[in-house]
Amino acid sequence: MQKALSRIFSEFSVSECDFFPSYPLSRLTTFRIGGPCTALAVPKTTAVLSRLLSRLDEQGIPRAVLGNGSNILAPDEGYRGVVIRTTALKDLSVTAHTITADCGAPLSAIVHLANQNGISGFSHLAGIPATLGGALFMNAGAFGESIGNCVVAVRAVPASGGAALTLARKECLFDYRKSVFQSHSLVILSARLSGDRAPCDRLLEESKHTLARRAEKHPLDLPSAGSAFRRPQNDYAGRLIEAAGLSGYTVGGASVSKKHAGFIVNQGGATASDVKTLITHIRNTVMERFGVMLMREIEYLGE
Repeated sequence: MQKALSRIFSEFSVSECDFFPSYPLSRLTTFRIGGPCTALAVPKTTAVLSRLLSRLDEQGIPRAVLGNGSNILAPDEGYRGVVIRTTALKDLSVTAHTITADCGAPLSAIVHLANQNGISGFSHLAGIPATLGGALFMNAGAFGESIGNCVVAVRAVPASGGAALTLARKECLFDYRKSVFQSHSLVILSARLSGDRAPCDRLLEESKHTLARRAEKHPLDLPSAGSAFRRPQNDYAGRLIEAAGLSGYTVGGASVSKKHAGFIVNQGGATASDVKTLITHIRNTVMERFGVMLMREIEYLGE
Protein backbone atom coordinates (compact mmCIF):
# COMPACT_ATOMS: atom_id res chain seq x y z
CA MET A 1 0.00 0.00 0.00
CA GLN A 2 2.78 2.44 0.89
CA LYS A 3 4.33 2.38 -2.59
CA ALA A 4 0.95 2.90 -4.25
CA LEU A 5 0.17 5.76 -1.87
CA SER A 6 3.51 7.41 -2.56
CA ARG A 7 2.79 7.30 -6.29
CA ILE A 8 -0.69 8.76 -5.83
CA PHE A 9 0.46 11.48 -3.45
CA SER A 10 3.21 12.55 -5.88
CA GLU A 11 0.50 13.36 -8.45
CA PHE A 12 -0.87 16.19 -6.30
CA SER A 13 0.86 19.49 -5.65
CA VAL A 14 0.95 21.06 -2.19
CA SER A 15 -1.50 23.67 -3.46
CA GLU A 16 -3.97 20.87 -4.25
CA CYS A 17 -3.76 18.53 -1.27
CA ASP A 18 -1.85 18.06 1.98
CA PHE A 19 -0.80 14.56 3.05
CA PHE A 20 0.27 13.37 6.51
CA PRO A 21 1.50 9.80 7.16
CA SER A 22 0.35 7.81 10.19
CA TYR A 23 -1.90 10.53 11.56
CA PRO A 24 -3.67 9.96 14.92
CA LEU A 25 -7.45 9.81 14.54
CA SER A 26 -7.83 11.10 18.09
CA ARG A 27 -6.91 14.53 16.69
CA LEU A 28 -9.64 14.33 14.06
CA THR A 29 -12.66 13.48 16.22
CA THR A 30 -14.46 15.40 18.95
CA PHE A 31 -14.39 12.19 21.05
CA ARG A 32 -10.56 12.46 21.10
CA ILE A 33 -10.34 8.70 20.57
CA GLY A 34 -8.60 6.59 17.93
CA GLY A 35 -5.29 5.19 16.72
CA PRO A 36 -3.42 6.27 13.57
CA CYS A 37 -4.66 6.05 10.00
CA THR A 38 -2.18 5.02 7.31
CA ALA A 39 -2.36 8.55 5.91
CA LEU A 40 -4.43 11.70 6.21
CA ALA A 41 -5.32 13.63 3.04
CA VAL A 42 -6.69 17.18 3.10
CA PRO A 43 -7.84 18.18 -0.42
CA LYS A 44 -8.19 21.91 -1.09
CA THR A 45 -10.86 21.84 -3.80
CA THR A 46 -13.83 19.59 -4.50
CA ALA A 47 -12.29 18.73 -7.89
CA VAL A 48 -9.17 17.44 -6.14
CA LEU A 49 -11.34 15.44 -3.74
CA SER A 50 -13.06 13.75 -6.67
CA ARG A 51 -9.74 13.04 -8.38
CA LEU A 52 -8.26 11.59 -5.20
CA LEU A 53 -11.24 9.27 -4.75
CA SER A 54 -10.75 7.97 -8.30
CA ARG A 55 -7.05 7.27 -7.82
CA LEU A 56 -7.55 5.49 -4.49
CA ASP A 57 -10.32 3.37 -6.00
CA GLU A 58 -8.14 2.43 -8.97
CA GLN A 59 -5.47 1.14 -6.59
CA GLY A 60 -7.95 -0.59 -4.28
CA ILE A 61 -6.88 1.48 -1.30
CA PRO A 62 -9.48 1.83 1.49
CA ARG A 63 -10.57 5.37 2.27
CA ALA A 64 -12.90 7.11 4.68
CA VAL A 65 -14.22 10.65 4.31
CA LEU A 66 -14.36 12.74 7.46
CA GLY A 67 -15.55 16.25 8.23
CA ASN A 68 -15.15 17.58 11.75
CA GLY A 69 -15.45 14.08 13.24
CA SER A 70 -18.18 15.19 15.63
CA ASN A 71 -20.29 12.05 15.28
CA ILE A 72 -17.48 9.51 14.91
CA LEU A 73 -15.90 6.80 17.05
CA ALA A 74 -12.53 5.86 15.57
CA PRO A 75 -10.99 2.43 16.30
CA ASP A 76 -8.22 2.03 18.87
CA GLU A 77 -6.09 0.15 16.34
CA GLY A 78 -6.47 2.96 13.83
CA TYR A 79 -7.53 2.74 10.21
CA ARG A 80 -5.61 0.92 7.50
CA GLY A 81 -6.25 3.27 4.65
CA VAL A 82 -6.53 6.96 3.81
CA VAL A 83 -8.72 9.29 5.81
CA ILE A 84 -9.81 12.24 3.64
CA ARG A 85 -10.65 15.29 5.71
CA THR A 86 -12.88 17.89 4.06
CA THR A 87 -12.37 20.83 6.39
CA ALA A 88 -10.37 22.84 3.80
CA LEU A 89 -13.38 22.77 1.47
CA LYS A 90 -15.32 25.64 3.00
CA ASP A 91 -16.34 28.06 0.24
CA LEU A 92 -19.61 29.87 0.95
CA SER A 93 -21.75 32.22 -1.11
CA VAL A 94 -25.23 33.70 -0.85
CA THR A 95 -27.73 34.95 -3.42
CA ALA A 96 -31.13 36.26 -2.33
CA HIS A 97 -32.37 33.54 0.05
CA THR A 98 -30.07 30.73 -1.17
CA ILE A 99 -26.74 29.68 0.35
CA THR A 100 -24.25 27.58 -1.61
CA ALA A 101 -21.62 25.84 0.50
CA ASP A 102 -18.84 23.28 0.11
CA CYS A 103 -18.98 20.09 2.12
CA GLY A 104 -16.34 21.20 4.63
CA ALA A 105 -18.00 24.48 5.53
CA PRO A 106 -18.75 24.52 9.29
CA LEU A 107 -22.40 24.79 10.25
CA SER A 108 -21.49 27.75 12.46
CA ALA A 109 -20.40 29.71 9.37
CA ILE A 110 -23.58 28.76 7.50
CA VAL A 111 -25.78 29.85 10.42
CA HIS A 112 -23.87 33.13 10.67
CA LEU A 113 -24.26 33.81 6.94
CA ALA A 114 -27.98 33.01 7.08
CA ASN A 115 -28.48 35.34 10.04
CA GLN A 116 -26.58 38.16 8.34
CA ASN A 117 -28.67 37.84 5.19
CA GLY A 118 -32.09 37.35 6.78
CA ILE A 119 -32.56 33.72 5.76
CA SER A 120 -34.63 31.65 8.19
CA GLY A 121 -34.54 27.92 8.89
CA PHE A 122 -30.96 27.61 10.15
CA SER A 123 -31.11 28.74 13.77
CA HIS A 124 -31.64 25.20 15.10
CA LEU A 125 -28.19 24.29 13.70
CA ALA A 126 -26.38 26.78 15.94
CA GLY A 127 -23.80 25.06 18.12
CA ILE A 128 -23.69 21.77 16.22
CA PRO A 129 -19.93 21.18 15.74
CA ALA A 130 -20.25 19.63 12.28
CA THR A 131 -19.35 20.40 8.70
CA LEU A 132 -22.08 20.64 6.08
CA GLY A 133 -21.17 17.25 4.61
CA GLY A 134 -21.39 15.46 7.93
CA ALA A 135 -24.63 17.23 8.79
CA LEU A 136 -26.22 16.21 5.47
CA PHE A 137 -24.96 12.64 5.87
CA MET A 138 -26.76 12.35 9.23
CA ASN A 139 -29.55 14.82 8.45
CA ALA A 140 -28.45 16.57 11.60
CA GLY A 141 -30.65 18.90 13.56
CA ALA A 142 -32.17 19.65 16.93
CA PHE A 143 -35.38 20.56 18.68
CA GLY A 144 -37.58 18.93 16.04
CA GLU A 145 -35.84 20.43 13.00
CA SER A 146 -33.34 18.91 10.54
CA ILE A 147 -30.98 20.35 7.95
CA GLY A 148 -32.71 18.34 5.21
CA ASN A 149 -35.59 20.80 5.40
CA CYS A 150 -33.25 23.55 4.15
CA VAL A 151 -31.83 21.61 1.19
CA VAL A 152 -32.53 22.61 -2.41
CA ALA A 153 -30.01 20.24 -3.98
CA VAL A 154 -26.83 18.35 -3.11
CA ARG A 155 -23.90 17.88 -5.44
CA ALA A 156 -22.11 14.56 -4.90
CA VAL A 157 -19.64 12.23 -6.55
CA PRO A 158 -19.59 8.41 -6.56
CA ALA A 159 -17.39 7.07 -3.78
CA SER A 160 -15.18 5.56 -6.49
CA GLY A 161 -14.76 9.00 -8.08
CA GLY A 162 -15.93 10.11 -11.50
CA ALA A 163 -18.48 12.61 -12.73
CA ALA A 164 -20.42 14.62 -10.16
CA LEU A 165 -24.19 14.49 -10.04
CA THR A 166 -26.84 16.71 -8.50
CA LEU A 167 -29.58 15.31 -6.28
CA ALA A 168 -32.76 17.23 -5.56
CA ARG A 169 -33.92 17.23 -1.95
CA LYS A 170 -36.43 14.40 -2.48
CA GLU A 171 -33.67 12.25 -4.00
CA CYS A 172 -31.60 12.62 -0.84
CA LEU A 173 -34.22 10.55 1.05
CA PHE A 174 -33.94 12.63 4.20
CA ASP A 175 -35.63 11.22 7.28
CA TYR A 176 -34.91 11.39 10.99
CA ARG A 177 -31.09 11.08 11.16
CA LYS A 178 -31.12 9.35 7.77
CA SER A 179 -30.10 10.16 4.21
CA VAL A 180 -29.25 8.36 0.99
CA PHE A 181 -25.57 9.16 1.65
CA GLN A 182 -25.42 6.63 4.49
CA SER A 183 -25.11 3.89 1.90
CA HIS A 184 -21.56 5.22 1.41
CA SER A 185 -21.97 5.04 -2.36
CA LEU A 186 -21.82 8.84 -2.70
CA VAL A 187 -19.51 11.50 -1.28
CA ILE A 188 -21.01 14.97 -0.77
CA LEU A 189 -19.20 17.83 -2.51
CA SER A 190 -21.48 20.82 -1.90
CA ALA A 191 -25.10 21.83 -1.47
CA ARG A 192 -27.57 24.62 -2.08
CA LEU A 193 -29.68 25.57 0.93
CA SER A 194 -32.56 28.00 1.23
CA GLY A 195 -35.08 29.46 3.64
CA ASP A 196 -37.69 32.15 3.91
CA ARG A 197 -36.92 35.82 4.49
CA ALA A 198 -36.89 37.00 8.09
CA PRO A 199 -35.54 39.94 10.13
CA CYS A 200 -31.84 39.53 10.91
CA ASP A 201 -32.23 40.53 14.56
CA ARG A 202 -34.91 37.87 15.08
CA LEU A 203 -32.70 35.17 13.57
CA LEU A 204 -29.78 36.22 15.74
CA GLU A 205 -31.93 35.95 18.86
CA GLU A 206 -33.16 32.51 17.78
CA SER A 207 -29.57 31.33 17.34
CA LYS A 208 -28.58 32.72 20.74
CA HIS A 209 -31.54 30.91 22.29
CA THR A 210 -30.47 27.64 20.64
CA LEU A 211 -26.92 28.04 21.92
CA ALA A 212 -28.19 28.75 25.44
CA ARG A 213 -30.39 25.63 25.38
CA ARG A 214 -27.41 23.53 24.31
CA ALA A 215 -25.20 24.95 27.04
CA GLU A 216 -27.92 24.29 29.62
CA LYS A 217 -28.72 20.72 28.57
CA HIS A 218 -25.59 19.26 26.96
CA PRO A 219 -22.22 18.27 28.51
CA LEU A 220 -20.06 20.62 26.46
CA ASP A 221 -17.14 20.53 28.90
CA LEU A 222 -16.02 16.98 28.02
CA PRO A 223 -15.18 15.28 24.70
CA SER A 224 -18.11 13.40 23.18
CA ALA A 225 -19.67 12.55 19.83
CA GLY A 226 -22.98 14.24 20.55
CA SER A 227 -26.10 12.17 21.11
CA ALA A 228 -25.11 8.53 21.36
CA PHE A 229 -28.52 7.16 20.33
CA ARG A 230 -31.34 8.08 17.98
CA ARG A 231 -34.59 9.18 19.56
CA PRO A 232 -36.96 6.20 19.96
CA GLN A 233 -40.55 6.61 18.86
CA ASN A 234 -42.60 8.70 21.31
CA ASP A 235 -39.76 8.90 23.84
CA TYR A 236 -36.21 10.09 24.42
CA ALA A 237 -33.07 7.99 24.72
CA GLY A 238 -31.72 10.13 27.56
CA ARG A 239 -34.90 9.69 29.62
CA LEU A 240 -34.84 5.92 29.21
CA ILE A 241 -31.14 5.67 30.06
CA GLU A 242 -31.56 7.80 33.18
CA ALA A 243 -34.68 5.87 34.22
CA ALA A 244 -32.65 2.66 33.89
CA GLY A 245 -30.28 4.01 36.54
CA LEU A 246 -27.35 4.43 34.16
CA SER A 247 -26.61 8.12 34.63
CA GLY A 248 -22.90 8.28 35.46
CA TYR A 249 -22.31 4.61 34.62
CA THR A 250 -18.68 4.20 33.61
CA VAL A 251 -16.58 1.75 31.62
CA GLY A 252 -12.88 2.63 31.66
CA GLY A 253 -12.65 6.27 30.66
CA ALA A 254 -16.12 6.43 29.07
CA SER A 255 -19.17 7.51 31.07
CA VAL A 256 -22.85 8.20 30.64
CA SER A 257 -23.07 11.95 31.19
CA LYS A 258 -24.72 12.97 34.47
CA LYS A 259 -25.86 16.19 32.80
CA HIS A 260 -27.57 14.49 29.84
CA ALA A 261 -27.83 10.69 29.85
CA GLY A 262 -28.13 10.62 26.06
CA PHE A 263 -24.44 11.55 25.81
CA ILE A 264 -21.40 9.37 26.37
CA VAL A 265 -18.39 11.44 27.43
CA ASN A 266 -14.65 10.84 27.49
CA GLN A 267 -13.61 11.42 31.09
CA GLY A 268 -9.97 11.05 30.09
CA GLY A 269 -8.17 8.21 28.37
CA ALA A 270 -11.32 6.53 27.07
CA THR A 271 -10.81 3.95 24.34
CA ALA A 272 -13.11 2.92 21.52
CA SER A 273 -13.44 -0.42 23.28
CA ASP A 274 -14.66 1.36 26.44
CA VAL A 275 -17.30 3.25 24.44
CA LYS A 276 -18.50 0.17 22.54
CA THR A 277 -18.77 -1.85 25.76
CA LEU A 278 -20.72 0.98 27.38
CA ILE A 279 -23.05 1.31 24.37
CA THR A 280 -23.78 -2.44 24.46
CA HIS A 281 -24.51 -2.32 28.19
CA ILE A 282 -26.84 0.66 27.79
CA ARG A 283 -28.76 -0.96 24.94
CA ASN A 284 -29.13 -4.27 26.78
CA THR A 285 -30.19 -2.63 30.04
CA VAL A 286 -32.79 -0.36 28.41
CA MET A 287 -34.13 -3.29 26.42
CA GLU A 288 -34.46 -5.42 29.56
CA ARG A 289 -36.12 -2.65 31.56
CA PHE A 290 -38.39 -1.04 28.96
CA GLY A 291 -38.50 -3.30 25.92
CA VAL A 292 -36.96 -0.58 23.74
CA MET A 293 -33.89 -1.28 21.61
CA LEU A 294 -31.97 1.96 21.26
CA MET A 295 -30.43 2.61 17.86
CA ARG A 296 -26.91 3.97 17.82
CA GLU A 297 -26.42 7.45 16.36
CA ILE A 298 -22.63 7.45 16.68
CA GLU A 299 -20.91 6.26 13.49
CA TYR A 300 -18.07 3.73 13.79
CA LEU A 301 -15.24 4.72 11.43
CA GLY A 302 -14.40 1.93 9.01
CA GLU A 303 -17.55 -0.12 9.63
